[in-house]
Amino acid sequence: MALNKNDLKQIRAVVKEELDDQFDNQKEVILEEIDGKLTNLRSDLFEKIDPILTEVTTAREERPLIENRIEALEDIHPEGKHILAS
Repeated sequence: MALNKNDLKQIRAVVKEELDDQFDNQKEVILEEIDGKLTNLRSDLFEKIDPILTEVTTAREERPLIENRIEALEDIHPEGKHILAS
């Protein structure tokens, strides 16, 4: 019994469907692996950046206090000399 065009179309359709299913399954596995690696990368990045951002925040909060102290010292030490030393 010879295959006709209809038989070949059906075979192609079945093969294409199988290949598509396999591709979809592999694609899902690959995407899950990539997602896991990106999640780990983000986690590592945040763990390393967090202490630096904490220092920056602390420095920003301390800056006005330091500036006020310097201004107060400059008021009592004009031109680098103590007011009472004149």
